[in-house]
Amino acid sequence: MTGLGTRLRDLWEQRFRRAPDPSKLSGIPENRVRARALPIFGDGYIPPERDLRVEDDRSGFAQVVLLFIRSWPYIRRQVLGHWWLPGKGSKDQTAELVSGEGYGFGYAPFLAIAVAVGGPLLGAVPATLEWPFWLLYLPVAAMTLAMFGMTFGRGGAQMASVGALILSGIGTNAAGGLFLEGFETTLYGASVTVACIVGWLFQVRLRDGRLEFRLRAATHLVYFYAINFTQRGVALALGVILTDLLYQNILQGEPIAPGLAELIGIPEWAQGSITELTLEQRWDLAFIYVYIALGAYFIQLPFEIINPYYNMWILQRINQDLRLALLDRWHRLSLRYHSDHRTGDSIFRIYQDSAQVTAVIDYLIRLTLAIMSYFTCVVLVTLLSPWLGLLAGTLVVPAILWARWAMPRMRVRALAYRAAASDVTSRIQETFGTIRLIKAFRTAEPTQKRFEEDSVIAFNAGYRVRLLVALVTIVMFTIASAFLLSGEFMMALWANRGDAAFAQELIALIGVSFVVWNLASFRWTQDQFHEATGDVRLLMRMWMTAQDMAMGLRRAFDILDIEPEVVDAGDAVPLERVDTEVRFEHVRFSYETDRPVLDDVSFVARPGTITAIIGPTGSGKSTLMSLLLRLYDPESGSITIDGRDLRAYQVHSLRSNIAIALQENVLFHMSVRENIRYVAPSATDAEIEGAIRVACMDDYVNGLPNGLDTVLSDRGGKLSTGQRQRLSIARAVVRDTAMLILDEPTAALDAATEHRVMENLAAWGRDRAIFLITHRISTIRRADNILYLDGGRIVESGSHDELMVREGGRYSAFVEAESNLTQTVGGSGG
Repeated sequence: MTGLGTRLRDLWEQRFRRAPDPSKLSGIPENRVRARALPIFGDGYIPPERDLRVEDDRSGFAQVVLLFIRSWPYIRRQVLGHWWLPGKGSKDQTAELVSGEGYGFGYAPFLAIAVAVGGPLLGAVPATLEWPFWLLYLPVAAMTLAMFGMTFGRGGAQMASVGALILSGIGTNAAGGLFLEGFETTLYGASVTVACIVGWLFQVRLRDGRLEFRLRAATHLVYFYAINFTQRGVALALGVILTDLLYQNILQGEPIAPGLAELIGIPEWAQGSITELTLEQRWDLAFIYVYIALGAYFIQLPFEIINPYYNMWILQRINQDLRLALLDRWHRLSLRYHSDHRTGDSIFRIYQDSAQVTAVIDYLIRLTLAIMSYFTCVVLVTLLSPWLGLLAGTLVVPAILWARWAMPRMRVRALAYRAAASDVTSRIQETFGTIRLIKAFRTAEPTQKRFEEDSVIAFNAGYRVRLLVALVTIVMFTIASAFLLSGEFMMALWANRGDAAFAQELIALIGVSFVVWNLASFRWTQDQFHEATGDVRLLMRMWMTAQDMAMGLRRAFDILDIEPEVVDAGDAVPLERVDTEVRFEHVRFSYETDRPVLDDVSFVARPGTITAIIGPTGSGKSTLMSLLLRLYDPESGSITIDGRDLRAYQVHSLRSNIAIALQENVLFHMSVRENIRYVAPSATDAEIEGAIRVACMDDYVNGLPNGLDTVLSDRGGKLSTGQRQRLSIARAVVRDTAMLILDEPTAALDAATEHRVMENLAAWGRDRAIFLITHRISTIRRADNILYLDGGRIVESGSHDELMVREGGRYSAFVEAESNLTQTVGGSGG
């Protein structure tokens, strides 16, 4: 029995709970391996070292919110817009949150007071504080006070005033539009609101005796929220009206509520005027109902069409800003960072993880609307019954408890999935980058297998995330349904008995028949209760998805959090040219602590000379030039140009004065002309042709199908190694810089071509400092100064002739060894 139990447990583990490691399924047919690696039930296999547990979660509610807050710099422009100045047009920079640059809106509070007081004084609205008009005038007074705080306050007081202004503005428009009869109160509330907003949009200053003004424009997220909130308010009001018309008047023939009858233009059918609607009147009212419903539909249709497009347009602008910021920071990070991180991982973070900032905005919009909808529903339902309001309000309690269990699991699973998906991207990038090697060594099969393993792990990690989302959604739906059924039972009981509503006086102000529980109030409250429970479920699902978004943002912000090792000093100056010398003095540098790559390196290079740098592999030759480019900074010692330390120059101007031809010969999928012009976009055709002559490219460019306009394949696959090398030299020459670095520039050239290229470079570089890294004796001979590096130190330096006569010299031994090797190879070849 014990053996049978163990076997059954193993089968359960394999089939339903966790699939086995795909790499251990040797000897099993491929289709069965995939079937067991991607199980229908249970979690798929993820290696322990690439998985995360709940105990590994280091984020909580506050940390997730802070991650979203960090998105503000990229959202800010779409909220605050920019300033438009008469005669000058729009400014490029984002506008201030409130005011600045001497501009202000001190007039705005007094304008708001004038509109607030002017309405009652001019008789536009009743000048009384009796019930129910204090519902309108109280938030109006709060708005005007908040305007003074926003205008003249500073710091936290100003921000608190902004919040108070928004809340009181909602109260003003709700009272004027819903609880008070007549279009005049609605217009009055809107007028006070506009008077307050004007100060934020229109600002003035007095400068040199002249009054100047500016207008805030392109506040797209503000426009979007205004459209959505207006739609919500209109839909709510129409929902109340249409529900009352349908269930009380059309279906039951009851007279219309006086306020509603006045609104739709048939006061003679109101309660008190008649006792019951005739069949003919009910049919006429049905047509009015249809006209109102169709009118509302066609009025809102343009917004329903425009809103999704407008939303996506705003989100893509925000995403673009973040991606540009990420790529800019990625460019400025040192080579130390790039050498320690997989390129595919950076690609995934910049392209995929950064996209979460758009999801943040989308979810913030939806969360805001859902929260607003939920609390609106709770408040309105409470007007009919406090018990229903309590029931709808307490639904968030089990949601919060359930979220405490689910959210940490969501975060660790989302982080594991994103890391796994990043590994897949890295694997693809590495495969494409080494396709020649894969084909040459016939390693396609193991490469494919490694990719499948990474892909399966990513699938399983993503599947776990979706499985958790489904579980949480189902449980939350069950909880919400229990609350919903309880509420509907109470509503049906009260409607059957015709009980009085809780806030009868306030409901009567709206002008509908909901003062007692009837069919209309039952149906409307049922819809509101449905919406409230739906909002809670939606909030739960969105907050859960927000955990995944936060983990994506964290990975994106990780790049932004890395400070570049090489930055401009505060007083850095631009480098214009090199007049006298480039000097290295006692330079020391290491990639790892206590393992120096360069140690006590000192030499001088002057314009018009060629400095050759030679030595064994790993002696620090390329690192020496990386320091000149300020890809790294030395740990000690100094590098100076014309007596000024390299760190005193702006990095951009320094690198603009250095051209480099790399041994790797990196080319792009573009024409030969564009490849040469890549480093000098403003280069003329004459300058390109001059660079081609220096690099001796004439012989093969003319033979290309379209000459200079021939489009190369990725990495220049249509060209031979020597042709790519000469194109790389032409690209360096066309920059016309004060310094030129050539890293094994002629390694793939035949002797005759090499001789011509070096002759041309020597003539071209008469007034330039040229640095040459090479092992070819014929190339080294042309150098004015030869530096022999070994173990990170310059063990010998001088001209070719000086070093060759040095007895027991390292350079002479190197030349002799290279010459013997050349003769041996030449002899065997003969």
